[in-house]
Amino acid sequence: MTEAKVVKNTEFFADRRDISIVEMGRDDITVSCTPGKIIIWFGRQVNESLIRQIIFGIASIDSSIDHEQEIICDFKTISEYENMGYILTSYAKTKGGYRTIFNIPFSKKFALAHFVKSIVNQLKEKDVKKTLHWNGSPERIALIHNELRKLEGWGIKRIDYKVEGENEA
Repeated sequence: MTEAKVVKNTEFFADRRDISIVEMGRDDITVSCTPGKIIIWFGRQVNESLIRQIIFGIASIDSSIDHEQEIICDFKTISEYENMGYILTSYAKTKGGYRTIFNIPFSKKFALAHFVKSIVNQLKEKDVKKTLHWNGSPERIALIHNELRKLEGWGIKRIDYKVEGENEA
């Protein structure tokens, strides 16, 4: 069980209880931060400039973040993705080519630029949700909020705190 709290600004940082999740953003973007993941939802109306600001803003706070991306492509294209800074972690032959898994490190700006382009292309079809992996803390979550609150209309949407005595799953 978690306790929900709606907060207008970064006062959540002053509350010393363990944060379960901080959800921030605006109508067309939501960034949900937990200690292990950052989930970003982009609505179809988001422009490339805003996506770039979000991705590069998060990377400026913690460059150890990464994203795992599955791509179906032909064998020749694998090296093209590697040249973009993506790190191949696995591949297997499948119907339509090769099923590849790439790690996109947030420490490589070139890889992030291509990641932004891929999000823009996916938004032509539908809303996009991306899961980033990190080793976060309430302090880092506050840093991300402080970086992104420069964007017009940005705010805290929801905060859940761990309830004392709650069993970890």
